[in-house]
Amino acid sequence: MDVFYLKLILAFIVGAVWITGATLIAERFGSKIGGVITGLPSTVVLALFFIAWTQSPQIAAEATTIVPAIIGLDALFTALYILLSQNKLYISIGLSLLVWFILSFIFVILKIDNFSLSLVIFFLLLVISYILGEKVVRVKSEGQKRMVLNSRQLSFRAILSGTIIAFAVIMTKLGGPIVGGMFASFPAIMLSTMIITFTIHGRTFSVAVMKVVMVSGGVNVVVYATAVRYLYPLFGVFAGTFYAFLISLVSSFFMYQFVNRKMI
Repeated sequence: MDVFYLKLILAFIVGAVWITGATLIAERFGSKIGGVITGLPSTVVLALFFIAWTQSPQIAAEATTIVPAIIGLDALFTALYILLSQNKLYISIGLSLLVWFILSFIFVILKIDNFSLSLVIFFLLLVISYILGEKVVRVKSEGQKRMVLNSRQLSFRAILSGTIIAFAVIMTKLGGPIVGGMFASFPAIMLSTMIITFTIHGRTFSVAVMKVVMVSGGVNVVVYATAVRYLYPLFGVFAGTFYAFLISLVSSFFMYQFVNRKMI
């Protein structure tokens, strides 16, 4: 099987299982735990793994350079969704995506090739996003949601999330250097989670989950990418992926402590 099609199939499966499971956890245990689980590295694991597998671990390590800056944009995308969430869903998501595309285009054109600069951009955008969600809109966390699950609801979540993530993978392949570069960092996990939580439980639960994903997910993915940057050249793709994911699990534990104690 062609490596691209294998990546596409795995992206669909991982996205479908991950987001379906994470939204179920959010309903069972509340927005804080659900948001932390959703924010664990998922699609970035596949992306860097396949770069290392098809090219080399060193090239995959170099590909992490722009990851923090792009994750900062994903956090801002989520913050804008929260800020605009009083509007209809298609308006809040549409305007947030428009800003994301414009800024992503600028980032791709600038070709950020300094990891330290990328980390600074991430930190600044994350702080801005945190202030918007926590201090300006003052999104409050939500507890568990009671609902009776059926195969139709589970299928909706799995197909929607898997399709959005697979679409991003296809556009990365077919979109050319500019469009492809943008879709390589498309916030597919965040977008699918927004749509599912809003559609099933409404605005307040959706923004509560996304506020946590914005912070915890941003930090965890950047921690994972940073670990890959240094571990892939040392240990190779398989061991490097394993150790990097373990490190991100440790960071997610500390992020949960922060979310639980510091976020309303």
